[in-house]
Amino acid sequence: MRVSDNRLGLADPARNITSSPQVRLRAPVPPPADQADLSRYLRATAARADADELETAFANCGVALDAAGRWRAGPALAAAYSLRASVGRRLGRLAGAERDGELAARMLADDPWDDAAVLLRARRVSTRLDTGDVPGAEKLLIGFRGELTDTPSMLALRYARGRFYACAGLVGEALADLFACGERLAARQADRPGVLPWRSAAAAALVATGATEAAARLVAAEVGLARRSGPASALGRALRVEGIVPGGPGIGALDEAVKVLQRSPRRFEYAQALVDLGTALNAARRRPQARRVLREGLQIAVDCGSPALAARAQSAYLAAGGKPRPIPSQRHPTV
Repeated sequence: MRVSDNRLGLADPARNITSSPQVRLRAPVPPPADQADLSRYLRATAARADADELETAFANCGVALDAAGRWRAGPALAAAYSLRASVGRRLGRLAGAERDGELAARMLADDPWDDAAVLLRARRVSTRLDTGDVPGAEKLLIGFRGELTDTPSMLALRYARGRFYACAGLVGEALADLFACGERLAARQADRPGVLPWRSAAAAALVATGATEAAARLVAAEVGLARRSGPASALGRALRVEGIVPGGPGIGALDEAVKVLQRSPRRFEYAQALVDLGTALNAARRRPQARRVLREGLQIAVDCGSPALAARAQSAYLAAGGKPRPIPSQRHPTV
């Protein structure tokens, strides 16, 4: 099956949502000139985020929030909070992303099936899954358990729902959603793993069923696509999953994932790679190295605000012979 991958930004069905993750945008985004210009500014900010220029995109969201507040532009204000929730999550600022998502949700409460509200719901589900709040993610999916339409926002929600099912141990449902994403993305003819990496998500779910050969084929395809089309974070994510597939490249892929993600702004995904690498090093009896890697992964997981990943890192650290110690405190306040 040939699939494609679209960049889902603001929930605006009238605009082209396909963008190249290889593009690095260097020119500053001109600030919004007036209320009517806010949509242009937010689209440009979403493109910055798509290129993994996340700090710039985060700052631009603040500019949009200030302008929308001054001009009392309610829809743009909600869109800016929603986009900042997405960018904050990608930066690993999970608590801030949750707060921004809640603020946006209050403004979009009238119609839960509106495109902007659906896209926001997908973003909030993803944030809660990153923190390990699976019950909280499930609450956001109440009323969205059946068949979904093929709009861009619904496609994002289907992907997030597939991730939820995988985290909840409902592997069949997870694979159905993730492969459905692949089928729908194929029609868009933009086969890139930069936004909805359904292959690696499905591969991780397949590992839980013991279908390691199918998992290896899927994630190897995503690694190949990511090497050709980027961004670097997509390659790091795919390599991390490839490294946890039994019988695969193992530590070699995980080590490369760590090196790739270390240079990216995606701190939560970097922490995930560290924890998986440390776990693999311990299994290979390289325990001193495993403990060093796991200590770093634990601290970053705490800084990101993910109790679930921090607990997994702590457990792996103890299994590698680390001395029991309290989970460290956050080094930097959540922005």
